[in-house]
Amino acid sequence: MKYLKKTFISIGIFALLFFIINEISSYLVGYSKAKIQSYNNDKLIFNNLIYSQEENLKILSNILILDENVKEAYRTNNPEIIKQHITPLWEKVRNDKLTYEIHFFKPPATSFVNFSNFKSIHTDVSDVRTDIVWITTSFQPSFHPFMCKTYAGYRATLPIIDDDGTMLGGVSLGKKIDWIPEIIKQSTKHDSFLVYNKESTNSLIDKYFKEFIQDKEIIGEYILANQTKKIDSNLLKSINFSLTSQDIILDNKKYLLHIYPIIDFNKKTMAYLCTVDDLDSFFKDYYEKLLYNLILIFITAIIIFLLSRKKSIELLQEIDYIAKISENIKKRDFTTLHKIINQKSKKQSDTSLCILEEDILDMGLEIEKKYKTLELENQHKTKLLVSQLYTDKLTKLLNRSALFRDLDIYENAYLAIFNIQSFKRINDVFGFDTGNLILQQVAYHLKKLHIEEEFSIYRVGNDEFVIINHDNITQEDFESHVQLIIKTIEKESFYFNNEESNISINLYSGISFCKDKKLTTSNIALSIAKQRNKDYIIYSEDKNVKTKQLDNIQTIKKIKNALQNDDILVYFQPIVNNEGLIIKYEALVRMRDGDTILTPFHFLEISQRTKYYHDISKHVILKTFDTFKNRDEMFSINLIAQDMMDDDIVALIYKELQRTKDAGKVVFEIVESEDIYNIKEVSDFIYKVKSMGGKIAIDDFGTGFSNFSYILQIRPDYIKIDGSIIKNIDKDPSAKKITQAIATFAKELNIKTVAEFVHSEEVYKLCKELGLDEYQGYYFSEPLML
Repeated sequence: MKYLKKTFISIGIFALLFFIINEISSYLVGYSKAKIQSYNNDKLIFNNLIYSQEENLKILSNILILDENVKEAYRTNNPEIIKQHITPLWEKVRNDKLTYEIHFFKPPATSFVNFSNFKSIHTDVSDVRTDIVWITTSFQPSFHPFMCKTYAGYRATLPIIDDDGTMLGGVSLGKKIDWIPEIIKQSTKHDSFLVYNKESTNSLIDKYFKEFIQDKEIIGEYILANQTKKIDSNLLKSINFSLTSQDIILDNKKYLLHIYPIIDFNKKTMAYLCTVDDLDSFFKDYYEKLLYNLILIFITAIIIFLLSRKKSIELLQEIDYIAKISENIKKRDFTTLHKIINQKSKKQSDTSLCILEEDILDMGLEIEKKYKTLELENQHKTKLLVSQLYTDKLTKLLNRSALFRDLDIYENAYLAIFNIQSFKRINDVFGFDTGNLILQQVAYHLKKLHIEEEFSIYRVGNDEFVIINHDNITQEDFESHVQLIIKTIEKESFYFNNEESNISINLYSGISFCKDKKLTTSNIALSIAKQRNKDYIIYSEDKNVKTKQLDNIQTIKKIKNALQNDDILVYFQPIVNNEGLIIKYEALVRMRDGDTILTPFHFLEISQRTKYYHDISKHVILKTFDTFKNRDEMFSINLIAQDMMDDDIVALIYKELQRTKDAGKVVFEIVESEDIYNIKEVSDFIYKVKSMGGKIAIDDFGTGFSNFSYILQIRPDYIKIDGSIIKNIDKDPSAKKITQAIATFAKELNIKTVAEFVHSEEVYKLCKELGLDEYQGYYFSEPLML
C-alpha cells in the first residue's frame, strides 16, 4: 500500500507536472494563435472594406471611360460635353456618397474637368499625381490609396483610350478613408484609430492641409486622425509602427495592438490602421478549460496522465480547424462555411474551443450577409446609373449614348434621322414649355408606330429623333416605313395650352444604308433634305460633299496658321448717333490669308467646332480692349453662348473690365441662339457684367430666336435690329412695321435701339423718323483698322 501510495503520489506529481507543463504549452500556443487569429480577422475585415470600395469605384469608372460622350469631349477638346453629360451622374453618386471626386485628366496629368473644382482646368498636377502619369503612359488602370493636393483617399485611376487605341486621357475617382475606423468597430467590435504619416501630407496645399488637420492632432512625425477610443499623445509616441502587433496599456488595461500599413501608389506608407483587441474571449475560454482540467486532475491523476497529451493534440487540431474556417471566410467561400455549420449542428461538437469556433462562424455569417447586401446595392445602383445614362429625361426614349451602344450590336441596321421643321419658331412663338410638350407627343406617336422587338427609337438632339431596325428588312421596306412615319406625323394634331390649342408639324428625314458612320451620313442626307425642301433624302456618295469636307479641313489649317502668324485681325465699324457723329465702334474679326482679308463668313462657323475658336475669341477681346484703352469712344464685342460658358474667356473679360478706366463704355453684344437665356452661365455672365458697370446689347434682334419676354427678363441696354429687316425698310411695309414695333417697345423700357445694315440715305432718314437712336452700316463707313 505504501509503495502503491508512493506510486500514486509519484504518478500524481508527475501528472500534476505534466498538467502544468501542458497548460503552459497550451496557453502559449493558444495565445500565439489567438493573436494571429485576431490580427488576421481584423485584416480580413479591413481588406474586404477596401475591396468593396474598389469594386464600387471600378464599376463607376468603367461606365465613365466607355462613355462615347466622354471620348468625344477629348477628341474635340471640349470639356463642356463632359460637364453637361456627366453632371447628373456626378450629383447622384456624390449625394449617395459613392465617391468624393470625379476628375478627368489629359496626358500626362493636366486637369481637363474636375467636378470638385471646375476652375482647375488646364492645371498640371504631374508633380503630385504620379498615378495619372503612370496610367496615361502604361495604358493600365490602378486602384490604390493616395494623398493628393486636396485630400487622402482610396482612388480608382483608369486610362481613357479611343476606339483606335489612342490615349485620350484618364479619369480619377476617389473616396476619403476617414470612415474606416468606425466601420471596423461595427464589424469586429474592436476599437480602432487611423494615423497618418506627417510626411505623406506634404502634397496637400495649404488651404486643404488646414481643412485636413482641423479634426486631427499632430504628434511628432504622425497625425492622429479618426478614432473610436480616445488615444493620448504619450501612448502614440510609444507605439513602434514597424511591428505588426504589440502589447499596449490603454485605460489601465492590457490590449493587443494590430498595425496595418496603408501603402500609397508610390509604395510609401501613407497611414496606418490600428486596431486594439483585449482577447477576452481567449482568456475566458482558457480559464474555463483550466478550471475544468483542475477538477479532472483531482478526480483521477491517472486519467489526466493518459489523456493530457491527447487533449493537447486535439486542442491544436481544433485551433487549426478554426484557422481553416477563418481562411474560408477570408476567401469568401461561404458555401464551405454553411457545410461546416450543418456538420456542426449534426455532430453537436463540444470541444474546448467551441465558443471561439462559434463566434468565428457567426462572424462569417455576418460578413456573408453584409457582402450580399453590398452586392445587391451595387447591382441596383449600377442598373439605375445605366438607365440614367441611356435614357432621354424629357421623352423617356433612348438617348444618343444608347444609339452608339446599339449600333455596335445591330451592325447591319439601317438608320433614319428625323427633324421637326421650323421647331425653333414653335419655341419662339409658343414658348419652350410648349416646345417640350410637342417633343413628348412626337415621342409618343413614334412609339405607337413601332414594335419594340423590331425597331429602337432615340432622341439624339433638341428636335431630332432616330430609328434603327433590329431584324433584316429590305431597303425598300425601310424607306416605306420612313414615309409612313412622315405621313402619320403630318396627319396628327399636337395639342397644348391644356388641349385648347393645337398645331400640325412636318418632318425632314435623312436615311443611311451605309455600313459605317450611319449617324454622320444620315445627318448629311438630312441637311440636303432641308436644303432641297424634301421630306427625306437617302444618303449617297457625293463628290460635292467630299469637296466641302476637304475645304473645311483646309480652312482649319488656315485658322491654325493665322493664329501662329498673328494674322487674326480686328476691324472696327463706326456707330453714329442722330447727328451723324461717331460715338461707338463694333469689333469685327477678320483673317488674313496671304494678300486676302477674309470675313467671318469664311472661317468663324468652322472654328466654333474646333479648339481654335477659344483662341480667336481671346485674341479679339485682348486686341479690342488694348485699342480703346486710351480712346474715349464706346466699343462693343460680339459674344455667343459658347464664349459665356468658357470659364477662361469669362475670367479674361472680368479681368479686362476691372482694368479699364471706364467699364461703362464697354458693350457686349449677345448673339442670340435657341434657349440661350435658359443657360445658367449666360444669365450669371449678364448679371456680373452689369454689376461691374458694363453694357449689354441684344444683337440681330427680330430674327428667328428673338423673344420679347427675354427682353423683359434681362433688360439690355441696347437692342440691335437685324440688318435683314433694316435693309428693306424703305421698300417693305412689313419691315417698317416690325421696326416701329421694336422701337416703341424699347422706348417704353428705356432701351436704346441700333439700326444695322444702313446702306443708303433713304434708309437712314426713315430710321430716324421711326425714332431709332443709333445707326451702323456702309452708308457711314465700312469696317476699318484703327
